[in-house]
Amino acid sequence: MKKVGSRSPKPSSSSNRFAPYARPAPRSSASPSPSASSSRASTPAPADSFDGGPVRTRPQRAAATGGPRPSNADLFKQSKDVGLQDTHSARPANMEALRTVKDSPTDNLNMLAHYASQASNQKGIYASGPLDARGLGPQQVQTSVPDRDKGEHTKVFGQMTGGEKSSTQYQKQLGTAEPETKYEILHGMGHGEGGKKTQSPNNLASASHGANTAMIPPDKAISGNPDVLVDTKFAMKPGTQRAEYVDQRFFHKDHPDQPFFSQRIDGDRPPVTTSEYKRLEQRASQFSDADTLRGAAHLMNLSKAARNGGSGGGDT
Repeated sequence: MKKVGSRSPKPSSSSNRFAPYARPAPRSSASPSPSASSSRASTPAPADSFDGGPVRTRPQRAAATGGPRPSNADLFKQSKDVGLQDTHSARPANMEALRTVKDSPTDNLNMLAHYASQASNQKGIYASGPLDARGLGPQQVQTSVPDRDKGEHTKVFGQMTGGEKSSTQYQKQLGTAEPETKYEILHGMGHGEGGKKTQSPNNLASASHGANTAMIPPDKAISGNPDVLVDTKFAMKPGTQRAEYVDQRFFHKDHPDQPFFSQRIDGDRPPVTTSEYKRLEQRASQFSDADTLRGAAHLMNLSKAARNGGSGGGDT
């Protein structure tokens, strides 16, 4: 068993962050190595190459630093090479560089157009008709979790779909994929909070990369806090593995009828921008400290009791 937050080494300083898309210039030296200099002169690295060397460090996304945007295959290779998990993991590593897109002046217009399209097509958070609920039910967060089999959720998803392991291809086969949208296998409760039980079919669904990203900051904030109950549910398109939307909800164990955090996420949500991700992290930071959360939950219960005329018992 590994303690939460101990699964990824932190860089020693910000000055040592590794930028994967630009090979560092040769060091100036009075007696440079002939083999090194000739090698660099004859085989320059392409601008979007990834060279992690022997050091396991977080890659930076080129688009975030003004460089050319890498392909999905490049990002997957980089995250796999350094051991990052796309699942909501119990580790302090910042997934922002890999999971967000660069801000642009048209972000709000693009989002407005997306939701207008969703409303017109009755998809995502605007889905009409019967929807099937899926989830594990209220689950207590574990203080530590074992390393996960990184391919297990893909294997389980393939069994759920009859053989298709790619969430994006599955959505395309259904005819529900939004144009130029990447889909992923979502965990309702992140592996970093619940461990092996989160690889259950009841905890897995297909939704967009943007939806998955929006779930990460809140999940990371409560990782390792056994006072928290996670009760995240998927609203499923009947007869499929597609989540039209996700209801992500957290409760304090002493007040299981009153969520202290709740958000509804569109199952086709566009990619999260860097500034959006920072806002999500800031919001989630309010309940990242266990003692502060305990006090806030107690105050919430007192407020509820006052509204009910003094009944409803506070903590002792």
